[in-house]
Amino acid sequence: MKNISVEMIVKPKTPKKINRDIKALLSILKISHENPKYLRFTYCSAEYLNAFCFQNCENEKDKIDCEIIYGWSLWEDRKNKFFEAEFHSVIEENGVLVDITPRPKNEKYILFVTDMSRISGRKSIDSWYSWSNLKMVDGNVVEASEELEVVQLDAESSEFRNV
Repeated sequence: MKNISVEMIVKPKTPKKINRDIKALLSILKISHENPKYLRFTYCSAEYLNAFCFQNCENEKDKIDCEIIYGWSLWEDRKNKFFEAEFHSVIEENGVLVDITPRPKNEKYILFVTDMSRISGRKSIDSWYSWSNLKMVDGNVVEASEELEVVQLDAESSEFRNV
């Protein structure tokens, strides 16, 4: 897929419903068989930080009996016809998906779809396998998702690089 450069200010939010644009994102990601679920943020620790979902989930797994589930948070800015899939992790406890990562805009819910088919999770002591965001404007992919390595440098920053 060819990336298209587009300059715009977007304010993505949790989609209110699973519309054709959200289904298009899922189709591009080849996840049409999964059903996205709305997940409420569940506070677990003051140590858990926004944008550190992999580390948050690993810390929670060390504390309780749970599994780490990888997938995508889905976002939209309908006014600008902007749609985005952001690689994310949550935990599964007693068969229930739980999002324990705080959100920057205090969204009550995220729209999450499981994707355990991609290489993801811990790569080394200080890095994880991940994926860049998939971005779509007016039905066109403007930024395709690519495999990444996320390196945690400290609690305030992370470095992203292609694997």
